[in-house]
Amino acid sequence: MNELVRNRAIGAASASASHRAASEMVLSTMALAETKRMARAHSAAVHSLSIDNIEHRYMLSTGADISIQLYDLNNFEQTATCSRQVAPTSQIAASAESTHTRLISGIAWYPVDNGMFTTSSFDHTVRVWDAESMAEACQFNLESRVFSHCMSYTGAHALIAAADESAYIRLCDLRTGSSAQSLLAHHSGCLAVAWSPEQPYTLASGGIDGTLRLWDIRRADSQLCSFGHSSDSETSPSGSSNSAIGGSVSSVLFTGDGSRVISMGSSGKVNVWSIASPDSPLVECQLSVSKHSNALSGSTQMALTTATTRRIADYEMLFCPSGGNDIAAIDIANGKQVASLDSHFAPVLCAAWRPEHLELYSSGADGNVLIWCPPIAEELSEEQRQIRQDTWSDSD
Repeated sequence: MNELVRNRAIGAASASASHRAASEMVLSTMALAETKRMARAHSAAVHSLSIDNIEHRYMLSTGADISIQLYDLNNFEQTATCSRQVAPTSQIAASAESTHTRLISGIAWYPVDNGMFTTSSFDHTVRVWDAESMAEACQFNLESRVFSHCMSYTGAHALIAAADESAYIRLCDLRTGSSAQSLLAHHSGCLAVAWSPEQPYTLASGGIDGTLRLWDIRRADSQLCSFGHSSDSETSPSGSSNSAIGGSVSSVLFTGDGSRVISMGSSGKVNVWSIASPDSPLVECQLSVSKHSNALSGSTQMALTTATTRRIADYEMLFCPSGGNDIAAIDIANGKQVASLDSHFAPVLCAAWRPEHLELYSSGADGNVLIWCPPIAEELSEEQRQIRQDTWSDSD
């Protein structure tokens, strides 16, 4: 850090380079939070987390136990060890009459309004919920297992894109309460979908067939490209899989500026693609995945820091499930894995980033939701320091 400050002082490093280097240094020290923890609320694997896009204060979690938990991340209780514990403020219990009947694969806040959220499930439905009453508002029956879903952050339309085991991406319209459109996408089923944060009608999808595709839903010929295929090669939904992807595509997301798409394959291969030049990836990173692990064979959830966040300017770090009990932290500018976050007792399935707070939330097959942050973001009280010192002394 001293060298970084000195180089900036003598003009040997630009402001942008200094900010980026400092941000990497901070984020590479991410560790399990000492002063804050999540109460255990799930009895089985957690498959999806969502933090609201308005205040970055409310988080939803759901998974195999078919319950839905709502947390106020600013509302906590002091525990006997002086850590702050965040417990659910409300929930939809597994026994509730209106809940899903099978594993809930995805959950997401309505991007422009905290009063509503959506879920997708293996019971073939996508459902819309009132966050105030925690009651179902409407549902869409897609007649096949739904692996994930998403809504556009632009607010330009009210379409839910759903990825399911059929060959189609289903577009469900909240305004009409019906399925508005279907895109023939992946012949073996679709695992992941993501809307562009800048172009409201542009959608990316990843399939079990190992292809990653880009769509403009306004066009009659909706497909814009298939990443990793040259423009004159076969790019139809029945085309062959792409070895550059690394197996089925378990997770897809856009960078904040909408110019790049990040994909993760079931083999642990992470690629960053340019929309302008989709023939080959800009950046590649191969994670070490055990050949016995099947954690990445289904839909997973990556998290990306926000480049415009004041505290970590000019830097984007990707946090993704590695197929094991840890989370890989990857610099998407060069594909370098800068850290591995390991405290779960079973494979990690999902991660969510809380902007402006330097907090990462993760969960998976162990049912625990964990909080990660850089040590500099935490301030231990004198009582907390004493308890930690006593714990270390007892362990000796």
